[in-house]
Formats: sequence, C-alpha cells, structure tokens
Amino acid sequence: MKQNNRPANDPIGEDMLGRIVFFMGGVRSGTTVFRRMLASHPRVRDRGEVFNSNNPQGFFKYFRERIAANPDLVFPEHHGKLFLQYVASLVPKDADGIALIDIKYEHLNLISDAWQLPFTNPPMLRLIKRSRLKVIHLRRQHFYSVVSNLVAVQTGRYHQPASGEAALPEKRPVAVDRNAVLSSMKKRKRAADTVDQAFDDAQRLAIDYESVFDDEGDFRPEICARVAEFLGVDNQFERQPALKKVIDEPLSAVITNYDEIRDLETAVI
Repeated sequence: MKQNNRPANDPIGEDMLGRIVFFMGGVRSGTTVFRRMLASHPRVRDRGEVFNSNNPQGFFKYFRERIAANPDLVFPEHHGKLFLQYVASLVPKDADGIALIDIKYEHLNLISDAWQLPFTNPPMLRLIKRSRLKVIHLRRQHFYSVVSNLVAVQTGRYHQPASGEAALPEKRPVAVDRNAVLSSMKKRKRAADTVDQAFDDAQRLAIDYESVFDDEGDFRPEICARVAEFLGVDNQFERQPALKKVIDEPLSAVITNYDEIRDLETAVI
C-alpha cells in the first residue's frame, strides 16, 4: 500500500489530486507563453500568478478575507493550512476542470512556517510534495532569463502578443551590470535545483525552455504530448504561441556593454 504522508488536516481531497497542477519557473523564463499554451486546453483553467498582487483571485486577497473574519489566522502556524485551503478553492466547479497555478521562484518563500529553520527548503514546496499535487517545472538557461529580465525592467517591454495588436514601448539598447547578472544567475540556479530536488519524477515534469519550440516557432508536438500524458488529458493544446519574442535580435544589438558579459553566456555556475 502506498504510504500517505499528507498532513492530517489537508483540505485537498483525493478527488482533487488530478485537478490541481502547479507551474513553476523564473521570471522571464518563457513561463507566460508556456502557461498560455497549457491554458489553451479545454479542461485547463488558468489561475495566473497567484502571489502577484494584481491577480484578482490571488492568494493574498484570499488571505486578507480570511484574516478579516478571524484575525488569529495571521499567525504563521496557520499559513500552510490556509494556503492549501486556498488551492482547494481554485479547483474548477465543473467535473473535470484543472486549476493551473503559476508560482515563480521569487515567490517560493511567501508561505511561512512558525518553526522553519533558516536556509532550508521553502514550506510551500513541502506542502505541495506532501499533498501529492503535480508540478510542471519550466527551466531556462539562467543567463538568458536574467538578461531578458534586466532588459525588460529598463525598457518596459515584457510581453508581445503574436497578433501584434498591443503596442510596446520603443526598443532601445540598455546597459546591464555584470555583477548583477552573475549574482542573479547563481540565485536562479539554486532556486531551479531546489524545485527539481523537492519532487520525484512521478510528481514533477521538468521541461527545458530551449527544447520547447520547433523551427517554425511553434510548440513541438512531443512537448505537448509529454504535458498531456503527465496531466492525464487528451493532447488538445494549441501549438501556435499566443506571444512572440520581445528580443528577437542578437543580444549585442540590445545590450550596449555586451562584451563585458559575453563570457557569462556559456559560464558554468
């Protein structure tokens, strides 16, 4: 018999296990375009970045409402249970809908534990592991995700719809700090390794961003098939991306001091 290590007060029932999937990755790692592909499936409901304060159905809005009703819930010993109750509330009302929950590396420590030792795995990952919920982990070469984020922050150019309907700020070359790039690369590697090590292969599907697209710029059929098998659904994903690349030229044309960071592109960290 398979041992059940889930918390005794876990509000997520056995019937929900196949209807909740966490999607994890770093900022500017292709997570938005990949999440939209996942959400193109008729059974998948995109709940967005649940720790983003702009998300109307985000965790902290739920947290605020629960604390207003019972102020004692503010104490950290309640946060884990509240998080799982929140996750359960995101399960679609229809019989077979799947809740897609986006969590960035930067948000992994936003669920606290009253007795959490410093420098140990985030309580959120332990809760997800014990609840046996599925995780899709999108990994990207850290140099490109870090540089993409630094450029986006300076230019305001984040997401470009494939339809070209939305206007973006004008392109302009920027400079990036070498130490900031290297430091962020190391932090992202630690975060990615922590996610990979937190779950076994049965619970986690790891996908490298560099393998996602074919020569035409569409999602590879084998990637869609892997996701469908992992989720236990028919392969009905839309292969044409809803977004297109914001940086589609050589980095040397975008970053004025590219020569100062060129070696980091292939650095082993």
